[in-house]
Amino acid sequence: MQTQGTLRDGGLSTLLQTMQSERATGTLAIENGDQSASLYFLFGHLFHASGPSGQGEDVVIGALGWEDGSYQFDPRAKLPAEETIKSSPAELLSAAESRQQQVTAEASGHPWMTSENGAPAEVATRTAEPGLESGLASWAASPEDVVAPPGEPVAYVPAVPVAPEPEPELAPAPPAPAPAPVPAPTFEPAISSARRATVLGAQQEAPDNVVYPLPSGRPHYEGLKSAFVDFPRLLRTLRADRHTGYIRLAGSAYSGIILLNEGQVLEAVCSDGAVTKGEAAFLQFRRHMDGGDGMLDVIELDGDIVLAVGRLFTAPPLYTGLLGRFVNLDALLEYLSEEKVDGAVVVSGSAELGVILLGQGKILGAYTESKRDLDSGTAVVAKLATDRAARIEVKSGSGSLVPIDVDGALNKPY
Repeated sequence: MQTQGTLRDGGLSTLLQTMQSERATGTLAIENGDQSASLYFLFGHLFHASGPSGQGEDVVIGALGWEDGSYQFDPRAKLPAEETIKSSPAELLSAAESRQQQVTAEASGHPWMTSENGAPAEVATRTAEPGLESGLASWAASPEDVVAPPGEPVAYVPAVPVAPEPEPELAPAPPAPAPAPVPAPTFEPAISSARRATVLGAQQEAPDNVVYPLPSGRPHYEGLKSAFVDFPRLLRTLRADRHTGYIRLAGSAYSGIILLNEGQVLEAVCSDGAVTKGEAAFLQFRRHMDGGDGMLDVIELDGDIVLAVGRLFTAPPLYTGLLGRFVNLDALLEYLSEEKVDGAVVVSGSAELGVILLGQGKILGAYTESKRDLDSGTAVVAKLATDRAARIEVKSGSGSLVPIDVDGALNKPY
């Protein structure tokens, strides 16, 4: 769909249909004079809306009445965790039409009344005779005015001027957005960003505080005491062997990994309460090796798996904080396949974490903390996504990973 345009061609209702048919994901920002609203979609599902007047379905119903204005769609915007919309677009459109009919009726001086089945009550009072005018006049005028034939125009004419009495009730409604600019700065910069800081921000920070689980592979060396290993010599040997996989070091209060592709050190990640990456993590790994702290494993993996794991640790999030209970994981993977994403899908359940590795959008393998063997299917991770507390994150990176200068790092003090 177009990323920007006007509401003149079909209004918001047409945009809702387009978003649904194209299974769009992102934020739709619409403006109409002083009024504004933000609508949030996940694969075509409208799950949240916010504006200066509040949030939820009322924001959408109000915006559906805008006949002019503009819109902008951002497919890569961060999505909030709130789910404030339960109704379908058709139900929201029906509610907006009812509200517009009510406004029209009140503006014309006729009360908006509905029968038990939701139809306007005046429909039930209509007769086949042209008594409709007199029937309407009988609501707005006294019985004496209705009985006298000349009195009908007199009774009805005042009924129109009387309309200003309801109109002052409606008049503040359009200006209501005028005060809205006062809450607007409070809502958009303060409340909206604050919410994202507490909800989505926490999700974005999670990768910096978590060492993701690694898939199991073919052990080259296993259970070596680091005190007996010459670390620089080990790296030279693995470089000469063009080793592809990872080195894992586990101590009493420390863990670290070094990723290698054809003998080159692609990335290092260490955790001793705080997570470090890159050359700083490599130096920390070396310090623990020299201190004889921990047990060492050297594992072999396929090259495409190593590159995907590298992006799992280093790539920025494409989507983060998605609620697993209303995400269609198969549709998400289909979209990532179409976009040829290099990276990973991470599902954080209440009990454990699962990872789906991607290369050019294709599924390279899936595993969880408890089941490290790579599975060509995604069922083991999809099961975690059904957890009500599950969150989904997509990490995407492009280009090749820049290797760490091992010789330079080994000559640096730690």
